[in-house]
Formats: sequence, C-alpha cells, structure tokens
Amino acid sequence: MKKFSLNGFEMTSKMTIRLLAFSAALMHLVFLLLFMKFRVSALMYFNIGSVVFYLSIGIVSLLKNDHSKKMMLFLTLMFFEIVIHATLCTVFLGVDVFFIIYPLISLPICVYYLFFYCKRAAFLKAVVFFTTTTFIVTAATVAVSEFFGGALPTNIAVLSRKEKMVLRTVNIFFSAAVLYTFTLIFYLEMTRLMDKLRQSTDKLQYTATHDALTGLTNRRSFWDYFDTISRDGKHYNIAMGDLDSFKKINDTYGHGCGDLVLKSVAEIINESTEEDEIACRWGGEEMVVVFTGERGDALARLEEIRRRIESLSLNYEGLNVHVTMTFGFADSEEIQRAISENEINDAVEQPSLRMGIESLISMADKRLYIGKDRGKNVVVDK
Repeated sequence: MKKFSLNGFEMTSKMTIRLLAFSAALMHLVFLLLFMKFRVSALMYFNIGSVVFYLSIGIVSLLKNDHSKKMMLFLTLMFFEIVIHATLCTVFLGVDVFFIIYPLISLPICVYYLFFYCKRAAFLKAVVFFTTTTFIVTAATVAVSEFFGGALPTNIAVLSRKEKMVLRTVNIFFSAAVLYTFTLIFYLEMTRLMDKLRQSTDKLQYTATHDALTGLTNRRSFWDYFDTISRDGKHYNIAMGDLDSFKKINDTYGHGCGDLVLKSVAEIINESTEEDEIACRWGGEEMVVVFTGERGDALARLEEIRRRIESLSLNYEGLNVHVTMTFGFADSEEIQRAISENEINDAVEQPSLRMGIESLISMADKRLYIGKDRGKNVVVDK
C-alpha cells in the first residue's frame, strides 16, 4: 500500500480514497441542501444519489482490504459522476454558476493518480480518454447552454440573481479547497518519493564505500579520503592491525565466531576514530586506521584500542573467546623514508600521493610483522 508522509504523518492510498470520497459526499450534501432551498427538485434528487454513491465508496475504503487495485475503478466512477453532475447543473442553471469548472479541475487529479495506479502500457490511453472526454463534454455543454442563452429553456429552475451568486460563491470555494487539498497531497507524495530516492542513494553510497560485514570503509573510500586530507595538509598517522591467530579462531570455533570477532573489533575501532579520521578493512583480518594529529596522541589512542580489544569478553555458543590484535604504526613525516625503504626508482622525481601512502602502509605492515615476531598483541612504531 502506498504511503505519503510528512513530519511523521502518513497517508496511505486507502486514506486518499477515503478523503476523496467523504469530501465529495460533503460537497454534494451542500449542493443537495442548496437545491432543496432553491426548489430545484431534479438536481436535488441527483445529489441524493451522489451523496449515497460517495458514502458507499468511503465506507468500502474503511474495510481492511488493499484497494490499490480498485483505485482505477473508483477514479473512473468518480470522474463520470463529476462530469454528469457538472453537465446537468450547467445546462439547467446556466454557465454563470460555474459548475462547468469541476471536470477541468478533476482532470489533472485523475491524471496524477493514473500515473501511480495505472499500468504504463495503459497510462497514455487512459490519459487520452479522460482528457478527450473532459474537453468534448465541457465544450458541448457550454455550446448548448450558450446557444439557448445561458441555459436550456426549461421550467426545472429559474434562479434569481442572488441564488446564482450563492452558487458561484460555493463553487469557487469548493474549487479552491479541492486545488489546495490536491496540492498538499501532491507535496506529500513528492516528499515521500524524494525521501525514498535519497534513502536509496545513501544506501547505495554506503554499500559502495563500506565493508558489508564490519561496517568499516573499504579501500575505495580509503583512497578518496586521502584525496581530501592531502588538500587540507593535515598531519596524519597510519596504523595497520592484524588479528592474532585468527585462522585458529576460525578453525576452532567456526566462521560464525570469526565474523563475530571481526564485527566486535571493528566496532571498537570505529568508536575510537574521530569525524575526520577513517578506519578501513584492508582485507581478511587486516584493518587500517588513520589518525590525525600528533604522533604521541595517536600512539596513545592506538594503545587504548589494543587494550580494549584485549579485554573483549566474547561468548560464542557458550564458549569464551579471547581476542588480541597486533599493530604496526607510521606517521606522515616518515613518508620519504618509507618511499626509500620501498625502493622506488630514483628516476621518479616527484612520487605521487598514492605512491607515498602505499609506501607508508608498507612500512606500517613491516612493523606489524615485527610485532608478530615479538609475541603479538603489541604496537610497534619503529
């Protein structure tokens, strides 16, 4: 069922049918009372039928069923009731009472709902049918009425100038109310569609830039991040981390446990990074964290991350799982040294930013494996 929403308020397609039906019933009840007062019995009886017709649609819409498939039928029946009512009122009472404007007002509303509830193959045919019917009936009604001096020469109704003014005022008021209500519904629907599009775009953007399991960024967003940070000229620090004995955890407890470990560690790392920093799942059980700020502060924060991981209390299917992580650390002031250690050819006079970052990551990675050789669960920064 379709929903229109605005600031927490939601309007379903069933509510829209209900609104249209009960509003139309109220309008025809007003016309019924006016025609009764002005002694226009033929139109009074027609409006009795119209009130019953719209109330029936409104009552049907109260039932706990999805009426989306019936929307086309409801729209068609309402449209023809409006056309017939406007035609009868115009030919009997005259063009100057403004009933003829209702088919013209209802046309864009019908086309709008046709767009949402009509199959694409039938949409153009339906639009052509509704449009052609509206203009043919409107033109013919006005032509016939004007040919006879504004209204058919019958004794059904002879309204005074004051009575015609009342009908004109009521019709102008109802026309404005219909247009404003439709504008509000249109706004609600467009807002809903724009929100849905924005959510889909955000979801796609997140999927394209984040690891599905851990929620950490992936390598693509990692390099995009450095394009930004290089323009800002910030000092940064890179830490390469690798979970200790992760293969043993998978082999002993299963891959479900391994996934739990990865997600739990990633959550700690994510919580420990600032808004202008980034944490990336580099591959497998390897994760890269970029800290901004001074080297000493970054090392202290990295050590806190290591301790939090070490103190993790994980329970998988009744078994306690102990986790540790080893880190290699390098800061941006070491880029030239990292490039040199990476044996980049001297012919490259001006190494690219990516080349420098890759060299720095390589340096952090080498320090990481020095930490592994030292017994794991440490931070190595030189």
